[in-house]
Amino acid sequence: MMRRIIEVIKKKKLHSITGKLILAIGIMMLTVGLVFSYIFIAKNPYSRLAEVLLYGGSFVVITSVWLCIILYNIVTKPLSFLVDGMDRLTRGHMDYRITLNAKDEIGLLAQSFNAMAEELMQYKEKMENWTRSLEEEVQKKTVEIYKAQEQLINTEKLASLGRMAAGVAHEINSPLTGIVTFAHLMLKRTPPGNAQDIEDLNVIIDQAERCSKIIKGLLGFSRKTASEKIRVDVNVLIENILSMVRNQARFYNIAFDLRLDRTLPEISIDATQIQQVFVNLLLNAADAMEEKGKIKIASRAVEDAGSKLIELEFSDSGPGIPEENVSKIFEPFFTTKPVGKGTGLGLAVSYGIIKKHEGQIFVKSAPGRGASFFIRLPAA
Repeated sequence: MMRRIIEVIKKKKLHSITGKLILAIGIMMLTVGLVFSYIFIAKNPYSRLAEVLLYGGSFVVITSVWLCIILYNIVTKPLSFLVDGMDRLTRGHMDYRITLNAKDEIGLLAQSFNAMAEELMQYKEKMENWTRSLEEEVQKKTVEIYKAQEQLINTEKLASLGRMAAGVAHEINSPLTGIVTFAHLMLKRTPPGNAQDIEDLNVIIDQAERCSKIIKGLLGFSRKTASEKIRVDVNVLIENILSMVRNQARFYNIAFDLRLDRTLPEISIDATQIQQVFVNLLLNAADAMEEKGKIKIASRAVEDAGSKLIELEFSDSGPGIPEENVSKIFEPFFTTKPVGKGTGLGLAVSYGIIKKHEGQIFVKSAPGRGASFFIRLPAA
């Protein structure tokens, strides 16, 4: 009989802890009931079967119910909390906690579950923070890669231009020199009354000399001339340049605002090349302002990435540089001046000179607010 009951329970797949406990209680109480009935009948042979079933059955049922209630509150209910907690945890609810005041093994298991959930939540937050920082770093590196690609393309352009300039200059410079020389000779032989021929010869000379200047700019851009660096007070260098340009007609209507830091140390530079950069910036400023306005020149000490630098600022009150042209301003042959007014090599040559001095040159501008060119040179 007992074996048959067990087989029926197995067929019902009663394999949970609650089922096993109920099965154990049922078997135990059935055994107790059988023993109770046997003893009761053996000692009272005249007792009726109905009385035995009534008292014995009532005792078994009541005791079983109380045992089941006790086991449910002590074992089954806390275990259901643990199962529900694990289910929530697997669905991603890391903030779920089990509240059990029991001090037994199940209570310790609940505390372990809460500790595990806390660690998982902290790990999840760390992973999310790490993912965000990784995405930001990837975006930052992507921008740096794009900038590096642009610099690489510009460098290749400059290298190609340098190789081309070296070959073209040698081929063109000699014929231009001959054109200018013979044009001057023809001009001397031309009668003063032949105004048309004199005008045409002057145009030839002017245009040939302009071509010669372009060739000189190309040679200066492409050649790797040796630098003769000496220690120079950059403020004195600026003042010397201003003393020369102030006497030129294009600077008569331009006011200069000097804000020089007299405490700056001397720096090691090629004075001739740096003067060329200053002159280029001043001439560009005068052209941008149409030879009337204000130029501010400032010098100061700055720090960048822990390095001490001398910063020079050349600002004008001109119309400024359009935003789409700011990134092209240092490219060779790029110019916003009218045809015949500029070659587009001045800033490109200046950029190369400053880079050769391990410095930086950049521009800040807004339409209608003028342009500011900044030069940074190593202080040491």
